[in-house]
Amino acid sequence: MQFQPIANAPFGVIAHDVDCASASADDIARVKSQVHDHQLVVIRDQHHLTPQEEVSFYRTVYPEGASVWRDQRENPWERYKVEQGNKAGTYQIPSEPGVLVLGKGEIDHYGLKVTLGGDRAAYGKTAGSQVLGGGALQWHIDGTFYGHAPGHYTQMRCIEPPTGEGHWLEHLDLGDPLWCPAGATAFASGRIAYDALTEAEREACLDTKVHYLPKPFETTYSLANSQNGLSVVDPDAEAIYEGGHEAPGTPFADPAAQVYPLVWTCPDTGRQALMPQPRCLAFLETKKGAKRQFLGMTASRRLVENWMRPAVFADQVYIHDWQAGDLVLWYNRSVWHSATGKLAPEDRRIMHLTAFNAGSAPVCLRDQREAAT
Repeated sequence: MQFQPIANAPFGVIAHDVDCASASADDIARVKSQVHDHQLVVIRDQHHLTPQEEVSFYRTVYPEGASVWRDQRENPWERYKVEQGNKAGTYQIPSEPGVLVLGKGEIDHYGLKVTLGGDRAAYGKTAGSQVLGGGALQWHIDGTFYGHAPGHYTQMRCIEPPTGEGHWLEHLDLGDPLWCPAGATAFASGRIAYDALTEAEREACLDTKVHYLPKPFETTYSLANSQNGLSVVDPDAEAIYEGGHEAPGTPFADPAAQVYPLVWTCPDTGRQALMPQPRCLAFLETKKGAKRQFLGMTASRRLVENWMRPAVFADQVYIHDWQAGDLVLWYNRSVWHSATGKLAPEDRRIMHLTAFNAGSAPVCLRDQREAAT
C-alpha cells in the first residue's frame, strides 16, 4: 500500500493498492493514520463493494461510531424531511441502513426503486445547487448538531457520476474562479483556516464556544445561503443588527442543544482546526478578561465568516472530480465540504454516504489542559 499527495491540492492523499473489502486491520490502521495526517484519503477502484462491505470497512476505521448520522428513523431532521415527503430524495438501503443513497435520477438499486433528488427545486436548474437553501456552495460539517455529536469520519463512494459538463464558480469571494466538474464535491480545511489566523485571532478563537440552535436545520430551513457558502442570509436578523438593536445570545434550556469549542483538536496529531457549522450556529460565547460574554446572532455569523474565508479561496480548496468506484474518507472534525451544484436536467448521479454520530463531543486541547489544572 502506498500513499501519494493529490496533485495540485492543498491537502489529501491517494491510496494505491487498497481493496476495502479485504483490507487487513494493519492496512486500515494505515489509512486511518493518513486521514488524521492529511485529512482526506481517496481510494480508487472500489466498484465491487457491497453496501455491507462499505459499512464493514467504515466500522473498522471508526469502531467508536455511535449511531447512523442520517438515519431516517431516528434523526429528527431526517424524520422531518421524510414527513414532508422526502423532497430531498435520499434513501437508506433497506438491507444496510448504514448506507444512505443520494444523488439525482431514477434508480433500481439494492431494493430501492425511487427517484433520487426528489422534487428539490434546485436540481436540474442551471443556476441552482444541490444544497439546502440553494446558492452555489454551503460549507458544512456532517452531523445533527442537536442531540448527537458530529462524527470523526465521513465516507462517500461514487456509484455513477454525472456525464455532463462542469462549470466555473466566480465572484464568490473565492479569489480566482473555481472550476467544478459536474457533480464534484468541494473540500476545505479547518486547519488551513486556523493557521491563517493572526496570533490575536487564534487566541480569540481558542477562547470561543459556539452555541448551536435547537433543531437547527428545521429552524433555518427557509434561509438561503450566502453565495460564498459561509453563512445563511437572514434579512430579519440582519436588519435588527444594522439598526443597532441586536440582543446578545442567551443559552438554550433545551438539554439536546449543543455547545462546542470553535477550535477542535485532533487527538492523534494535536493539530487545531477552526470548525464552525454556519447553518446551525446560534451565537458565539467569547471570553473578555475573566468574564464570558455572548454575542448576537448576526454579529456571530459575520465574525465566523471572516475567520473561515481564507480557507475557501480557490487555491486552498480541493475539488474532487468523482469517478465511478471512488471511495473518499475524510476527517469530519477538520474538514468542511460542499456540493457544487448545477447538474444538468439529464444528469444522473448515484452516491453512497456512510457517516456515524460520535459518542463524545469535539474538544479543544487547551480546554482540556485548563480543565486539568
